[in-house]
Amino acid sequence: MLEMALYSAIAPVILLLLSSVVSYPAVLEEVVKWGILRFRIDDLRLRVYDGAVVGLVFGLSEAVLYLSTAWGSGQWVSLVWRLILTVPMHSLTGAIIGTGRGVRGGWVLVVVAMAIHAGFNYWVGLRS
Repeated sequence: MLEMALYSAIAPVILLLLSSVVSYPAVLEEVVKWGILRFRIDDLRLRVYDGAVVGLVFGLSEAVLYLSTAWGSGQWVSLVWRLILTVPMHSLTGAIIGTGRGVRGGWVLVVVAMAIHAGFNYWVGLRS
């Protein structure tokens, strides 16, 4: 579990570099979470828990990266909303991906997580 949390904390830094090449963050981020989770096969409760924790750590790490942007531009309100909304969204999509891990047709839940993430990004884009 510790190694998954570590990978989840490092992943947003790597994705920040890849975001200049791939312009679909919802797809890229959910595929990375799936990659972190795909090596753990336990009972269903642990899969959901692991997915939620991976998503939570991923979301917090991503918020820390945005902290540097908010610090320089004075967008503190944006950072607070990011912490309040984005971190739980990442935890939710991680739990969804964790649920589908190790079961036939689990890729459908990865697509569902991507759709939720993309819808969230669209909604946040409309509000800003």
